[in-house]
Amino acid sequence: MNNASLRYDLENITTLPHLLCLAREFFSETGMIPAELEYHGVRLSYNSIEANAVIKGALDEQVYIERNKL
Repeated sequence: MNNASLRYDLENITTLPHLLCLAREFFSETGMIPAELEYHGVRLSYNSIEANAVIKGALDEQVYIERNKL
C-alpha cells in the first residue's frame, strides 16, 4: 500500500539521461525504485534496464519515452 510520496522539482536537469542517472543513483543509495518520473510534462515509469541503455547512449530518448509513458 502506498502511503507516502516524495517529489522534487529539478531545475538543473535538462536531459533525460541526466534525470535517469539521478533516479538510478537514488535507487542505488536507498533501494527504492522511483514510482514515476516526469520529463517535459510527460509522466514516465522507471525501467532500470532501459534507463541504463539511455544513459549509455544505446537507446534513444524518444524510444524510452514512448515505451514508458504513463
